Amino acid sequence: MHVLITGAAGYVARHLIPVLEKEHTLRLGARRPIKGDDRWVELDVTNLQQLHAAMQGIDAVVHLAIAGGHEGDYEDDDFNQLRFDTNVKGTWNVLEASRLAGVKRIVHTSSLMVVWGYEFPEPVAGDAPARPVGTYAITKFLAEVLCEQMSGAHQLSVVCLRIPKPIDVDDPDWKNVRLRPQWIAFGDLAEAYRLALVAPDISFEIVTVVAESSKRRWDLSQAERVLGYRPRYRLEEMGFDVGDENEPLFQP
Repeated sequence: MHVLITGAAGYVARHLIPVLEKEHTLRLGARRPIKGDDRWVELDVTNLQQLHAAMQGIDAVVHLAIAGGHEGDYEDDDFNQLRFDTNVKGTWNVLEASRLAGVKRIVHTSSLMVVWGYEFPEPVAGDAPARPVGTYAITKFLAEVLCEQMSGAHQLSVVCLRIPKPIDVDDPDWKNVRLRPQWIAFGDLAEAYRLALVAPDISFEIVTVVAESSKRRWDLSQAERVLGYRPRYRLEEMGFDVGDENEPLFQP
């Protein structure tokens, strides 16, 4: 398939591209150039005209573009405006441009923060109703609502992946920080995206993917049923220090 990746210069995309390019022809949409890669096209998801141009000849979209730069419960009026513009308006634009271009599959990147309001130790279903915590989570929830509405109204095939923070198991710096049990190895995350692009018989699905862990309370049966996904990495058995789900956020 010909696959457009939005946010293709970002942290997640850099780890997904080497996996997805083995099976698909990629177009890499990003606001800034991706040095040395002629697959790059200039793309700001708040710009509908740029999206229309980028969608031409595309079969599927992996929507990774987010308002990044801050993690956790960061709140700031100006940054929250950017969050709404990128995460809500930008997702609407992706869906609308996909509809007009006849795109067959959209894989939308949501967040585990959409269900962060389920307090420990309550189990969390893979498609649990939203309980967002913080503005970032609210914008990601609203994007899920847009995905569901556009799927139903226009027969778009959409998979919303609720993901936690991914980590590179080959980066030794991650051995020096304490991880949250839901954080996922890029190998597993990339496999979830790979499967989400090709899983059959999907109109609209919300799917949670997290790491396998003795502390896991996020149900993965939805991911297995819809995608055929099963995690391969167990970080606590690979020499990583896996703490509790509310450990402070660290970046190596």
